[in-house]
Amino acid sequence: MRILLPLLGLGFCLIGCKPAPALRVDLEPPAVILPASVQEFSPAEAAAWMTENPGALILDARMAEEVTREGKLPGSQHHDYLKPTTQEYLATLDRQKPCLIYCALGGRSRRLAVQMHELGFTRLAVLKDGLNAWQTEGRAVVK
Repeated sequence: MRILLPLLGLGFCLIGCKPAPALRVDLEPPAVILPASVQEFSPAEAAAWMTENPGALILDARMAEEVTREGKLPGSQHHDYLKPTTQEYLATLDRQKPCLIYCALGGRSRRLAVQMHELGFTRLAVLKDGLNAWQTEGRAVVK
């Protein structure tokens, strides 16, 4: 009896305990909301836009290693968005010139488009899902 009562008490305590809540870990970065004036193009729309805007700036925001490994869109200019010199680079660009921005999957290009919009760039577009989507559709890249 002396052993049974403490065991029963322990059993009732365990029954009444709730398991610790599971920790939720987000693996995706927060979504970047584009300003209303920034267009987002599918690869087909981007290709048509590039044809319609032959003097436009096509800006590759990926790292140099990515450009070397996967190539880049024809006629594009490269600047690694993650470099600390991005602000200085953007200051050299024409804010009125149409600009299509892309990266590997779309995250960096969306962030860069927001940054450029805040600096007064007026004719911005991003390639939805980046170079990955472009290549998935079998579109040409240059190395």
